[in-house]
Amino acid sequence: MAKCAKCGLEVVSREDLYEDRGLQICEDCKMKGTSSPSQPCGVK
Repeated sequence: MAKCAKCGLEVVSREDLYEDRGLQICEDCKMKGTSSPSQPCGVK
């Protein structure tokens, strides 16, 4: 089994891993790493 380089989760196959800055990460870590849509200027 392959492991996520960030959280250590074991994934069934390497096809379930994604590359992020040279690391092989699971889908959960990939989703956590995506930015939420930015807000327009001046909105807090």
